[in-house]
Amino acid sequence: MIGLITNMLMVETSALVKRFILITFLPFTAVVLAIDSQQLATTQGINGQPWANVVIISYFLVLLFGLRPEQRLMALIFVPFSAIGECIFSLLIGLYIYRLEMVPLYVPFGHGVLFSMGLLVAELRVIHQYEEQLKPILITLYCLLFGGAVLLLHDSLSIIFGLVFLWVLRRKGYQSLYFIMGLLVLFVELTGTHWGCWAWTPHPFGLSWLKATNPPVGAFACYVLADLGVMKLARRWQPSLGLPTTENGVEAISV
Repeated sequence: MIGLITNMLMVETSALVKRFILITFLPFTAVVLAIDSQQLATTQGINGQPWANVVIISYFLVLLFGLRPEQRLMALIFVPFSAIGECIFSLLIGLYIYRLEMVPLYVPFGHGVLFSMGLLVAELRVIHQYEEQLKPILITLYCLLFGGAVLLLHDSLSIIFGLVFLWVLRRKGYQSLYFIMGLLVLFVELTGTHWGCWAWTPHPFGLSWLKATNPPVGAFACYVLADLGVMKLARRWQPSLGLPTTENGVEAISV
């Protein structure tokens, strides 16, 4: 069984697929979320979620061919890992609620796509080449985002998220991967809430003093925590599957 899994993971990486994912991710994500939008369901009476499920799962399967073996393992782990997280945060705790009040099938696969996109962007040679110049810009951008969320939008939940994100950054040496992942998640959150695919609870945990905007600016902090968990699991399993052991699946490459 392990040999079969290893053979599947070791399928040759396609540079063409990698370029395709890097080029199409942003418009593709926006279109898929629009398909599952509340607006489409209300104005046209169309439930596009089954189509979104098929499209995202297909996109995820294609994406796997653009990843290196160790990245492929991480992406596959991320799907069930995020499904568990969605059940806890959405269905159990109720931090946010999906349009049909259940976790859509496309969401865990979408998490796998999003995680993989972060890895692909972070390993672009241009990112590595200008990493030291980019860091102060990204740090300033995040300070403005969190500051604006708290001071202008009174998004107190993002204070907690901001502290979590700072902990991750300090723990991982302010690696570009986590800044990039945060921006990608924020894009998805803004797009998904705009289309009404999900909505965040205004007062999480029923606490009147704790306020969240829709979406909270710091929502991506939960996501980068999941990144750490998946990477840790992957590092533990990589040797037994005969895969190279990497810290975060990122290398400097040109695409």
